[in-house]
Amino acid sequence: MNVKIISKIKDSEGEVDEMTLFTQANYQRKSDKAYLMYEESELSGLEGTKTLLVYDGETVNIKRYGSVNSNLNIVMDENVENIYKTPYGVFVMHTIGKLIHWNDENGICIQMRYLLLIEGVGTQTEISIEIEEMKIEQ
Repeated sequence: MNVKIISKIKDSEGEVDEMTLFTQANYQRKSDKAYLMYEESELSGLEGTKTLLVYDGETVNIKRYGSVNSNLNIVMDENVENIYKTPYGVFVMHTIGKLIHWNDENGICIQMRYLLLIEGVGTQTEISIEIEEMKIEQ
């Protein structure tokens, strides 16, 4: 399937960086969980990385494999500690879920928003991600 992914990153000064990615994705449901996997691009700065979103009805887990390895858990209104491994070192990050909407009844429509706090840096970043399935007209 083809998806459009819009991500917005709002830094602690209120500056917003927005990016739109059109890519191929694989989607499946099994054992009461939904899985969406896609490849990142040069545009996201994560070229060579695969992103897997897993949704269990309450929590979204964002796993990245490749040039960047991370495992972020997003839980509504909870402060969750996460480990982020990059070529530059390992960072401890905290996520606090602000919105999780996952609908796959009539195509894929995913919205999530969370705060990202990097331990030791003291900054707070708000991340918004929207993913929707792109229908191809024939």
